[in-house]
Amino acid sequence: MRIIDLRAADQPEAFMEAARALREGKLVAYPTESFYAIGADAMNEDAVRAVFAAKKRGSEKPLPVILGDKSQIGRFTAGISEGAKKAIKELLPGPVTLIFHASAEAPFALTAGTGKIAIRVPKQGVASRLATAFDGAVTATSANISGLPGLTDPEEVADNFPNVFMVLSGGITPGPPVSTILDVTVSPPRIVREGALSRDAIRRVFPGI
Repeated sequence: MRIIDLRAADQPEAFMEAARALREGKLVAYPTESFYAIGADAMNEDAVRAVFAAKKRGSEKPLPVILGDKSQIGRFTAGISEGAKKAIKELLPGPVTLIFHASAEAPFALTAGTGKIAIRVPKQGVASRLATAFDGAVTATSANISGLPGLTDPEEVADNFPNVFMVLSGGITPGPPVSTILDVTVSPPRIVREGALSRDAIRRVFPGI
């Protein structure tokens, strides 16, 4: 396993190397605003299944993804409603995950057969830079064994996930709160999980929520 300390490494080269690993179907762990996450090419069915295996996660649970820029959302979704467009414009980038109807290219394993895809566009940070370097959708599930707390220490990530090819280390992450999840396939949108983006902030965009 390769551990790259982003506080000391040549960062552009580190992100290029991580992006190459993702394109090769390998797993890359990276820090988010809360916990470390396990990243894979979200459009690679085998890579997605490797994430499920690493986490011992039930196949009935879909995986969220991150993108480097909200302009890419149309590549991975279908039938974006006016409400969804408003959420994209007003809430992204930020600490919110939006649930859309998935495009036909989204692997069954990623969506768990729901036909929906959960997308987050983070603000500047390691997750954003990784997704930008990869130029595609990267899985964004917490680095934890299913049912156990998320990990904030890159050394613990390396110890618990030996099949991860690379860990991009940014030091200890702060932990909760995690992102808010908002389903924009319904009208008005529905809050699935409350988190870092407050209900009041969402109501300023969608008063009837």
